Amino acid sequence: MTAAEVAERLRDEKHVLIVSHEAPDGDALGCLTAFSLMCERLGIPHVAYIPGEAPFPSEYRFLPRLHDVVRGVPPAAEPETTVYMLDCASMQRGGAHLFGDGLTVVTIDHHQDNPGDADLNLLDPTAASSSAILYDIFRAGHFPVDVQVAASLYVGLVTDTGRFQYSNTDPRAHRMAADLQEAGVDVAAIAREVYESVPLAKVRLLGRALAHMEVKQDGLLVTSWLREDDFQAAGADPSHSEGIIDTLRTVRGASLAILAREKGKESGPETKVSLRCTDGSVDVAAVAALKGGGGHKAAAGFTAAGDILEVLHWTEQQLQLPR
Repeated sequence: MTAAEVAERLRDEKHVLIVSHEAPDGDALGCLTAFSLMCERLGIPHVAYIPGEAPFPSEYRFLPRLHDVVRGVPPAAEPETTVYMLDCASMQRGGAHLFGDGLTVVTIDHHQDNPGDADLNLLDPTAASSSAILYDIFRAGHFPVDVQVAASLYVGLVTDTGRFQYSNTDPRAHRMAADLQEAGVDVAAIAREVYESVPLAKVRLLGRALAHMEVKQDGLLVTSWLREDDFQAAGADPSHSEGIIDTLRTVRGASLAILAREKGKESGPETKVSLRCTDGSVDVAAVAALKGGGGHKAAAGFTAAGDILEVLHWTEQQLQLPR
């Protein structure tokens, strides 16, 4: 689909279910809240849903409408509902298998490995963020991008471009940021909320991750890990691990970073892994795909059964760099 076609469809919707992925980041939550606000502006009945029950990262809790997001078991779908899946690299990532049959699913996403397996797809891997694609839809439909909608879109853009530092920061991203600022976005206030209001528990958890940090492969690879007792000692929850991987990747000389996080599970140990590549030397999404994960060439992740150190060792073996 094109942005104009999605806008035309949205204008005629009877009921919408807005979905993003479990463990949402700034782009996911920015998209979700911007879309929810726009449905409200257009008079479209809607419900927002994100799988899982873990708290949202504290730095994004200032975004509007998050308190209305349904968690855990998905809401029952009204007749003639369309599911809009935002920033989900696959339908499975957004929990589409939980919605039942007979619903039309529209995917709006910028992940390079998205298979396009929804009923309708608007995929643009060249976009800086999924919020950038959403912005194109709103512009194509001449929808009212007021200051609240613009702020949510800006959060998605600024976080997925790493404050406009990552290689996905293209002229389109800067033009979008300028447009949103002209719509009234207070970029300094958002910077304070997202980057300069860090909970003490998150700082303590970062300290524990840095204590476990190792530099390997002649300085090219930085790794760390967090067990459940690290979270308990820091007084932290899983959402506080958001962004720690980006601190690891800043070590001078490093090309790759890995953060492994223990996830307790009744059926056995499980490990969540985040991957970053700073110079394009490795497609970390391809590595994540080996364990059913995915993402972008420079930033990806997966979850795998097994002890945290075993999974970390396996991951290191996949990321052997030429010396």
